[in-house]
Amino acid sequence: MVALLLTAVAVMGLIGVYTAQSRASSNTRHTSEAAVLAQDKLEQLRTQIAAAGSGSEASINERGIATGVFTRRWTVTLGTGYADVVVTITWSEDGVARQFVLRGRRST
Repeated sequence: MVALLLTAVAVMGLIGVYTAQSRASSNTRHTSEAAVLAQDKLEQLRTQIAAAGSGSEASINERGIATGVFTRRWTVTLGTGYADVVVTITWSEDGVARQFVLRGRRST
């Protein structure tokens, strides 16, 4: 009976560790995908003719195609001789809003 109780306690501990690891893995994967989405948009905006403005894309996946969990927003602000570009990726994970922001600057 004692061995059965100790086994049950050990299994419950292992399930807790597995659950925490799964959440951490999912968060890391989404953060990496958000970084790639932000970098792609930043590079696209840096190669265009500098014009102030902003835009967004909702419900995109890690490849930038519709039907995903990410929202991508960007803003281009013109300064004297340069343009600041800010790309923000947001998503919800386990009911918690997550965000990744990438900033860049290019000369005009």
